[in-house]
Amino acid sequence: MTYKAYWGTWLALLAVTLGMIVAGSGSVTGGALLVLLLLGMLVKIGLIGGNFMHLRSENRVLILIVALGILLVSIALFAGIAVDAARVYKLSQP
Repeated sequence: MTYKAYWGTWLALLAVTLGMIVAGSGSVTGGALLVLLLLGMLVKIGLIGGNFMHLRSENRVLILIVALGILLVSIALFAGIAVDAARVYKLSQP
């Protein structure tokens, strides 16, 4: 991968991040904000995984193994945090 490609990836990541910040600052609300932020995160994951982890040039099986590993770890982390977050939310309600 050339430096030009790295700079292009960096600029794309910067643009997506700035778009997410603008969307989160109040211009978009509700479910649309959630969808927009999740789509932004998916774009960033794809750019980072494809370019910096060099998954574009790898076998499809390896790409699926890495993606499945990331997904399973994310689910485990969410499950661990969500239980405590629900408890804190329940305690904070009058």
